[in-house]
Amino acid sequence: MFRRIALIKPPERSIFNFGTFSLATIAAAVRDTATVSIEDATDLPIDQASARMLTLKPDLVGVTVMGTASLKPAVHFVRQLRFDESSDSGSPAKITVVCGGHGASCMPVDLLEAGADAVVIGEGEVTFRDIVENGIRPGAHGVACRVNGRLVIGPVQKLVFPLDRLPFPARDLMPEPPDGVHLMETSRGCPHDCAFCETTRFYQRRWRPYCPERVAEEVRRLVENHDAWIIHFADDNFAASPTRVLRICQMLRQRNALPAFFMASARADDLLADPDLLPAMAAARILRVSVGVETLNASTAARVGKFISPDTYQTVFQRMRELGIFSVASLIVGLPGESRMEKDRSVELTVRVGPDSAHFVPFLPLPGIPLTRRHDDREVKPEDARHACALTTAFFQRPEVQARLKAAVRRGSVLGLLARGTLENHCSAISISPGLLS
Repeated sequence: MFRRIALIKPPERSIFNFGTFSLATIAAAVRDTATVSIEDATDLPIDQASARMLTLKPDLVGVTVMGTASLKPAVHFVRQLRFDESSDSGSPAKITVVCGGHGASCMPVDLLEAGADAVVIGEGEVTFRDIVENGIRPGAHGVACRVNGRLVIGPVQKLVFPLDRLPFPARDLMPEPPDGVHLMETSRGCPHDCAFCETTRFYQRRWRPYCPERVAEEVRRLVENHDAWIIHFADDNFAASPTRVLRICQMLRQRNALPAFFMASARADDLLADPDLLPAMAAARILRVSVGVETLNASTAARVGKFISPDTYQTVFQRMRELGIFSVASLIVGLPGESRMEKDRSVELTVRVGPDSAHFVPFLPLPGIPLTRRHDDREVKPEDARHACALTTAFFQRPEVQARLKAAVRRGSVLGLLARGTLENHCSAISISPGLLS
């Protein structure tokens, strides 16, 4: 049984930094049986991060690997930790290293070859607690490890249900977020089955919610105990159940403790499933919503299992703007079968449906998703990455987009604040009236 556990987010450079929130959920699952610490080493040199772990003298180190972009940095960290450990003559018995998270679940072999003793596959709380209490058992549910050089992956771990069984995240152990955005989750997974997405594979195509009462209580704790100004609901699909979201919004409005605003992600068709949903979200200060558009080409959308008409997107973005909700569209470049002409038209079509902001990201052929069959590797294609960057820039250079953002700035409130930040971050090369941004 392990008694002294150090959980770490290893050094990496990433546009999307979710901090140590996932480690706080893991820490909460084992802190009753072991001493646990959390380290955010995102911005540390790798040798300092490794030295910090050895200074803590843990008998188990848990490494989070949030996505595939985090895989290489995590591999480098594990190798450095093993090297430093072997070089330390005063080091105690060998430290056990366990990795987990979406990136680790997709590609466990790299981490095991780097020196990790085990990789948690899928949802981590139950599996990690079993490792803490019983050690690494080859063939155990949710565990990947090597036995005599052979990869052994145990059966899929049963998902926690209901989620309300889990304790609140151990936020007292994690550092305050440097950007002031506090993460929390109100649900896990997604009931849909898009062919490009690994979420349904990670969570076995099950959507599980926390009850509205639990959500409202966690919001209260974040605001009162941590002075949370912005809360990001990090759900894969916040609006999967409009009825539940309506209840959450009702409970949030009944409480005095609310942040300046919430951020969330949802599908356009779910947001329009109930006419009362978007007004309720706006009233509860859920004022920045990311919508996964992926593609506005009908044939490509049908091919990847996510056909939603452009009219639906146009309606939801217009309705959000009327209610003072800042909208962000996310689109994927390089989906299998997508032609160059379709890629080039994507900016025009996105401008037409009317989100306040849009980001184009390259297709990532993650292991285990249906679309990977058309790829001979697991890396983003360089041309897709370049194209995604160019399309994002082109979107923000469009006069219609600048006009919408400037109108939002004049309107003020949270919508105006977010529009101003978008103009400053993405349109710095475009002439903007200084008075407009004051």
